[in-house]
Amino acid sequence: MALLLTTVTGFAQFTLDNNAADKYLKKKAEQAEVRRIQDSIRQAQLEEQQMMASDIRYRMKWTNILTYRQTIGVIENGYNLSYYGYLKTRSAWSYPISIRLSGSKSYNDANMHPGYKDWSQSLSYWGLSGIRNLKDNWYLSLGGHLPLGWERFRYDGTDGEHELELSSEKRHFHFLVGLNVEERLLYMSPDKVGLVMGVGFYQRLMNSKTYTFDAGFSLEVGLKF
Repeated sequence: MALLLTTVTGFAQFTLDNNAADKYLKKKAEQAEVRRIQDSIRQAQLEEQQMMASDIRYRMKWTNILTYRQTIGVIENGYNLSYYGYLKTRSAWSYPISIRLSGSKSYNDANMHPGYKDWSQSLSYWGLSGIRNLKDNWYLSLGGHLPLGWERFRYDGTDGEHELELSSEKRHFHFLVGLNVEERLLYMSPDKVGLVMGVGFYQRLMNSKTYTFDAGFSLEVGLKF
């Protein structure tokens, strides 16, 4: 009887040990499979990064920015709608093309040449800007633009050369061209679609009948996409 009990006990112990070994081996196999999958994912990510680093389509990305800008100047207090488009690369500087349509809310008559009345102007700006990252999401922007447009006016007769003009047929038009430079500090969201804000200064030379130089301060807000 003792021999029989010993035999049964040994068989049960052998069975338990065998089940534990099977569970251990199964767990090890599952862990190995998890590591294999993780290694495969890491390898695929590494290969994708290497491909993106060598493929120009991944190294360069076209970015669009639309903004509304408010300006306060020596001559003109106005606003404009601006578009910037550029290829974002790994270079320190990016160079957006820029198109801007300008409107005016008011003019500082005291700073303008005398002899004119009912004066107004319409301008569009064409040019380039240089944008460089300063830190995190803050950028320095330096720009140069060519303002093109026209001005409308009448002579008020005080210049000693023109009599007082009352007829609407005597409204004059003059083609405008000049040079505009600007310096701005920009915040741009790191997201693909996000907020853009800017603050800065501008200086402008013009061939206007009423002024030759304007300078001022600007605030800007818009969307990057």
